[in-house]
Amino acid sequence: MEKSDIEKARSIELADVIEGFGGIRDPADPKNNWKTHAGRLTVTGQKFYNHDLDKGGGGAIDLAMHLGGYGFKDAVAWLGGTHGHEAAVQTYQAEARQQATRILETTPKPKLEIPPPDPRKLAKVQSYLTNTRQIPEQIVNTAIEKGRVWADNYGNAVFGLRHLDGKITGAELRGTYSRPFHGIRGDRGLYFTGKAASKVAVFVESSIEAMSYQALNPEALVIGTAGSTRDILQGAAKHLEAQGYKIVDGFNADKAGDRLGDRLKQAVSQDVERQRPTAGKDWNIELKAVRAAMKDQAQGKPEAEPER
Repeated sequence: MEKSDIEKARSIELADVIEGFGGIRDPADPKNNWKTHAGRLTVTGQKFYNHDLDKGGGGAIDLAMHLGGYGFKDAVAWLGGTHGHEAAVQTYQAEARQQATRILETTPKPKLEIPPPDPRKLAKVQSYLTNTRQIPEQIVNTAIEKGRVWADNYGNAVFGLRHLDGKITGAELRGTYSRPFHGIRGDRGLYFTGKAASKVAVFVESSIEAMSYQALNPEALVIGTAGSTRDILQGAAKHLEAQGYKIVDGFNADKAGDRLGDRLKQAVSQDVERQRPTAGKDWNIELKAVRAAMKDQAQGKPEAEPER
C-alpha cells in the first residue's frame, strides 16, 4: 500500500473522534485545539497532545483509548459502533501498517542468538549423533567435553562455530527429531575438529560431516563450513596455507560441493587435493557404509559383489 493509499484508508479523522466524546473546538485556536473532558488537546495531522496531562499519541485508535480510558479492543469496538465497521477496519489497517513501518525503519533486525546448553536434553543429542549418525562415542564425547557440541532446550544438536582464534561466534543447529531441522544462529564461523598437528586441513560441508570425516581419517584437521560465507571459507584457507597446511577439498559429491571446491582452489596457491565420498554424496553416508561393511566382515558375511 502506497502512502497515498494509507491516507485514503484513514477514514476516521481525529476531529471526529474528539467530537464523538463531546469535545468542542477551542475558540482561541479552533483549527488545532480542542476542549475535552480529559483536558485541552492539540491536534496536528494524526498526532494529538493533551496539555493538561502532558501526554500524547497518534491515530484514531490511540485517541479513543486516551479519551475513553479503553483498552485496545474496546477502542476499536467504540470506533466501529460510532463510525461504522468498515471505517474502523480501514483505520485499524492503516494505523497498524504505519506502526509496522515505523518499527521497520527504526529497529535493526535482531540477531538469532547462540542457544545456551540444556543438560537435560544432552542424552538425546548424544543418542542422535552416536546411533542415528553413527559417529563414534569417543569423538562425540570429546566434542561435548571441549564445548564444541551441546544440546539446546529443544533437543537440537548445537555445534559451536569459531573464528581462527578459537572464539565461538555462532552455532550450527541440527534437529534430532524425525523431521530434521538445520539452521545457523549468531554470527557466521567454522566448525573445527580433529588434529591441528597433522598440518592437513580438510574442508567439508556440515559439522556432522566434519565429525564423520574425522572418524574415517582421525589424523586430519577437519573444518565444517556450513555456517560460513565465501570470505570466511577463503580467509581460513589462506591463513592455514600460510601456516604450512596442506589444503584438501572434501566437499560433497554433488554440484554444490564442486562449487565450494572451486572457491577453495581460488583462495590458495597450492594444488588442492580433491577427495569425495564414494558411498553417497556426503561423509556421514560414507561413514555409515564403512561401519556396515566392518560389521558384516566381523560377522563373517561375504562382501557384496560390485554392480556390473
